[in-house]
Amino acid sequence: MILAAIEKLLSEKIGIDAQIIGNRKIARAVEMRRLAYGVPDLDAYFKVLQTLPQEFEELVEQIVVPETYFFRDRKPFDFLKNYVRSEWLTKSNRTRFSLLSIPCSTGEEPYSMAITLIEAGLPTHRFSIDAIDISKQAIKKAKTGIYGKNSFRGEDWIDRDRYFQLTTTGYEVITPVRNTVNFKIGNLLNIFSNVQGKYDIIFCRNLLIYLELTACAEVFQILNRLLVPNGLLFVGASETAKVPSDRFTSIRQSFTFAYQKAALQETSVSTELEKPKIELIKQQYTPINSKIANSVIAKTSPTKPATQPIQTKKPENKINSFEIAKQLADSNQIEAAINNCKQYLECNLGNVEVYTLLGTLYQSKADNDRAEQYFRKALYLNPNHYEALIHLALLKEHRGDIVGANILLQRLKKLPQSSEFSE
Repeated sequence: MILAAIEKLLSEKIGIDAQIIGNRKIARAVEMRRLAYGVPDLDAYFKVLQTLPQEFEELVEQIVVPETYFFRDRKPFDFLKNYVRSEWLTKSNRTRFSLLSIPCSTGEEPYSMAITLIEAGLPTHRFSIDAIDISKQAIKKAKTGIYGKNSFRGEDWIDRDRYFQLTTTGYEVITPVRNTVNFKIGNLLNIFSNVQGKYDIIFCRNLLIYLELTACAEVFQILNRLLVPNGLLFVGASETAKVPSDRFTSIRQSFTFAYQKAALQETSVSTELEKPKIELIKQQYTPINSKIANSVIAKTSPTKPATQPIQTKKPENKINSFEIAKQLADSNQIEAAINNCKQYLECNLGNVEVYTLLGTLYQSKADNDRAEQYFRKALYLNPNHYEALIHLALLKEHRGDIVGANILLQRLKKLPQSSEFSE
């Protein structure tokens, strides 16, 4: 199938997971670009993508949708400010520091980083920020430095008038802040082929959730190489389970999701940490599907459930298909439950429970890679979702990543005793 071949090409070049991005979204983007380019069918368009880099970039523009705002999630910037004050300004003899924001989207994140450093007391001549994104349109907007109200959705963190000036088209970042950020178009997988130990801090947030596992592994190799010894890496809330504990050590700061590049001598110590007491927290929540979840948790190597009649008829009402999916899961009709969940997602992309159920269903099939993808998606929607966290901890423990499982366990212990929480 040509569409599958195009998805494979996207995966090979930029590492995206078509299942996470959404097959329908990719199909719509491909059809729109095919019509815009003016070729008669998908076969012809696929040949264009293979031979014309400019058109491949245009397709990527349609798939990558910027979603960012100033001081997003706030806590990482609180930590960064305190870190600069306690480490860089008081203990370091270095005169200049380098930071990286990738993907930087339309620029709100790197500008937030710059403002944070200034707020911490670091003069602008002592730092520089490289900001890189695969989208030409995003970089173009970032360079203009002008933003509307939607870019200030987060809680007020600074006095806006100190760093922005109001114009007829929006709020413009003042020149001293803009001069600290260097924007560039590029793909993380290939733009840093010869760079070693350059950055003191890297923000790489909400990228890994969209990548295939092999691409994620390659990304972490690159990030590890780019960081200076003891450098800091910030990831998104839903991406912590993917961070390799043999290369990065958690800062253990609530809702910061920061990691320090691990020294070589620390790797042998990490294995000595106490194995997470998953058993102690299994009884503290009620999963959305107790039969499937209990079956998964009870076994370190999940087995396929007993064969049950599969419901092949699709429900007419897609809105109700999640309720039907839960009923099917209760009766061990796994494939039918998965199909109903996916049908539900066609109309409702923001339901954290359906992603969690899908993760549990795939985990019951021993498809742990796919299960982890859906649990991460659930945590992207709600970083404090108890059930998704406990299943990710279980997966980490099952794979032998004791440090990673302990990190998730610490997050679980900080949450109220409930199975569902708001951000």
